[in-house]
Order: sequence, then C-alpha cells, then structure tokens
Amino acid sequence: MSDVAGQQSREVSLSPALVPVICAALLYAVSWVMGCGSSGASLRPGGEKKVAEARRAVRLSPEDLDDKLVPAMSGRKLTVEKMAQRAATSLQFSNEEYGIAFDAPKGYMLKEGDLPQMDRGLGYLGPIPMHFAGAGGVRLATVEPPQGLHLGTNFVNEFFTVSAQYGGSAESCAGFDTGAESRGGAVTRAVAGIEFHGFAESAAASMHQYSGVYLHGYANETCYEIGYGVATAGADGAGNLRRVDPERLLPKLEKILETVRIAPPDFERFTATN
Repeated sequence: MSDVAGQQSREVSLSPALVPVICAALLYAVSWVMGCGSSGASLRPGGEKKVAEARRAVRLSPEDLDDKLVPAMSGRKLTVEKMAQRAATSLQFSNEEYGIAFDAPKGYMLKEGDLPQMDRGLGYLGPIPMHFAGAGGVRLATVEPPQGLHLGTNFVNEFFTVSAQYGGSAESCAGFDTGAESRGGAVTRAVAGIEFHGFAESAAASMHQYSGVYLHGYANETCYEIGYGVATAGADGAGNLRRVDPERLLPKLEKILETVRIAPPDFERFTATN
C-alpha cells in the first residue's frame, strides 16, 4: 500500500525544469485571451471610432485645444468681406457727377452713356426710351442680359436703365412724356431714402410686347429716372417657342433697384468741404 502511494506522489510532482515552461505557456494564453477581447470590442459598431477619439483626446495638449477654437470675427472684418463678396458677384456702376451708383448682376452687360443703334432694345417696338417731360435728359447707364439668356423661349430682352436731368424742380420732375394710353397703375418706391413715383407701362405690336416700370425722383436739383422692363415676342412671332412670363422676370430687375445709392454730386461735396 505504501509502495502505491509513493508511486502516485512521484507521478504528481513536477520536475523543477518544467516550471518556467508551464508559466510561460500560461502567460501567453492569458495575453492571447485579453487581446481577443479588446479586438472584439473594437469590432463593435462605433468601437474603433470611440477608441480613436479617446486616444486623440488624451494626446491633446492645452495649446492644441486653443488652436481648435474659432477666433471671434470683428464687425469691420465682416463688413470688408461682405463688400468683397458683393464685388465678386456683381458689376458696380458709379457716376460722381450726378451722385448715383448701383450694382448689376455679374455676367450681365453694363453699358454707360447712350445706347448704340444696334442695341436689342424692345425688339420691333423700338429702342429703350427715356421718359422725361422736357429736353435735357442724360442716359447714365443701362444693364442688359448676356446673349443667349432664356434660349428656346420667346424672350427678347430685359433692361435696367438710369438717367438724369439736372435743373428744373420737383414739380417738373413728376411729369412724363408717356401718353395715358400706355400707362398702367401708379407705382411708388423708396430709393436711397428718396420717394420715387411713376407707373407701370406696357406696349404691344404684332411681333413684340413689352412690360415695364418707369420712376422719377427729385434730389440734389436733379431729376433721376429709373426704368426697367422685359420685352418678349408676341403671339404672332413666338411660334412654338416656350413662353416666359414677364411678371416673373421683373422682380430680378427690382433687386438691382434695391442697390441704388444716391448722394450729393461730386462738385457739391467739394463745395461743401471748402
């Protein structure tokens, strides 16, 4: 009996040389199990992203956090950037002699002074007019769209024009040379703090038709005239072309009206400072 017990104890006891080997195997097994657990966590939805964000958060220093903050922008810088943006997206007209300026859409054509004879005008209805009651009006600038706008439609032309007549009075400025038959409803607009009064007008012929607005305002001893309108081919000239609605195009021209600035003419400002 004692011989059997001694034999079993000898079988259970380990050789001292095997202990380091067994310990190394156990450590390897434990590290393998832990590695699988961490990789499994990273495979969960969002796990890898959360771990990466956590590591970045730990590495961020106070200087890094300061760099991430967006600096406050001053009001002046915002104004300068807004003016630069407006210049990049518009054409700017300014006439110091009469103290008037406005912005036109970029891509349009800005023509200063009188219009050439070959201007598209109002089609068969004639050139773009001025409507001062008396002589002496000066056309300052006209804006027209580029060639090819609204291809495949009965569109002919659209315009925004500014003219001036120096001298006279507010009463004479209220007059127009347009007959009552072509006048529509009365129109009033506040432009640069000045009341402008006028009317909607329309004209039609067998081949073309026109809808527009003309306004007069008096300031700086000057009668300012602003006109804008749309010309299209009439029913006889449109054929199978798609029709455009002038009433939907006029608001775009009125956006130019909103940019008009009127100030004392250059020579009056010079006199006032001396």
